[in-house]
Amino acid sequence: MSENSINVTVKFFATLRQFGPTKEDLVIPENSEIKLLFEKYKIPKEERRAIILVNGRPHKDLKTILYDGDIISIFPPIGGG
Repeated sequence: MSENSINVTVKFFATLRQFGPTKEDLVIPENSEIKLLFEKYKIPKEERRAIILVNGRPHKDLKTILYDGDIISIFPPIGGG
C-alpha cells in the first residue's frame, strides 16, 4: 500500500449484490468519497438512495470521505407503500 492510499472493506446486501461482491477489500486513494464506490461498481443513479453505513453508522452524503480501515455496508433503499 502506498502512503497515498487506504484500505477499506465494502459489503453489498440484498438486491445490490448484483453490482458488487458480498464483501471486498479495496485499496483506494486517500480522501476518496463514498461516491467513488458507486462509480466503481457502476451502481445506477436510481439505486443511489441506498442505505449506507460506514463502520455501522448511517451516512446519506455520497461526499463523505472514507478513511483507512472503514467498513462500508450498502443496502438497497427500503420500499413501502
